[in-house]
Amino acid sequence: MVNGHELTPAATLTAGSGGKGVPCVVVDLDGTLIRANSFRLFIRFLAARLRRRGGWGSLAEIAGLLAARRLRLISHVRMKHPIHLLALRLMSEADIDEFTDHLLPHINIGLLDELRRLQGEGWVTLLATAAPDFYIPSLCRKLGFDAWTATAAAPTLRTYEENRSARKRDRALSLALGKGWRIAAVATDHPDDLPLLRLPDIRRMLVCPAPALRQILTLPFEEFR
Repeated sequence: MVNGHELTPAATLTAGSGGKGVPCVVVDLDGTLIRANSFRLFIRFLAARLRRRGGWGSLAEIAGLLAARRLRLISHVRMKHPIHLLALRLMSEADIDEFTDHLLPHINIGLLDELRRLQGEGWVTLLATAAPDFYIPSLCRKLGFDAWTATAAAPTLRTYEENRSARKRDRALSLALGKGWRIAAVATDHPDDLPLLRLPDIRRMLVCPAPALRQILTLPFEEFR
């Protein structure tokens, strides 16, 4: 079970305009819905909160992880996992709500307007991100998203699975299937989302895509700014 939804093997899932169900647009977060990296912004927010509260031990732990990552001594996931667990221990609901307020100025208004237009036509919106799951529900409520899938916390690094690439695709498909939706569009900026972008018969909405993504993706797409 992931984010409250049972996973279904990818081979049994379908997507695209030829299927049945309510049309769903899957939207990436970092670099797509927001013009920033939400986890980096969160680390800054958490560090400022710890300084204000005198949490020097936790602040030193974060600084050590960031330094090790900068020196490429540890992987991104090895850095992210303990910060995720630390945040769950230290952040209140009020803290999380305040943090997601800090994300709102970074919203890609053009894309959000298009998503709201689609909602007005009966579509549903699914936020699918590798960001930690603890601040995603608050953000989705503020932006009117219908569902979300994100990286769930795990007690150990070995069991910590980032919600990206094929895993993100399979979770989005599973969630949509469970709700009677069909994935009819995908909005992203990143090559990591190629498994989603390669679903058949979908609208591909690329937001300020990297040149590499344009070169890799030979299927029809449109660009957003």
